[in-house]
Amino acid sequence: MRNSKMVFWSESKQRIRFTTNLTFDDFNAYSYIGRLTEPEFEILLEALFFIYEDNEISVEAVQDLFDELKIFLVRFKQLKDSSLYE
Repeated sequence: MRNSKMVFWSESKQRIRFTTNLTFDDFNAYSYIGRLTEPEFEILLEALFFIYEDNEISVEAVQDLFDELKIFLVRFKQLKDSSLYE
C-alpha cells in the first residue's frame, strides 16, 4: 500500500494516532487498528466525528468503522473494472 501508516486508538485517552513509528509515548495505552493512507485516514476521522461527535468511542467501534471503510475502499477501487465503464 503506497505511503500507508499505522492507525492506533486509545480508548482511555479517546485519541487516535497515525504513525509509522512504534516508539511513541504511551504505546501500551493504544490498540493497533490497521494501516491507511493519509486520504483514507482523513475519511476515517471525518466519519468518527460525524457519527460519534463528542461521545466516547470504544476500540471495537473504531475497529468496526475501520473495517467498513476498508471494504468500501476496495469496492470503490474496483469501480474501474465494473460495467459502469463499459
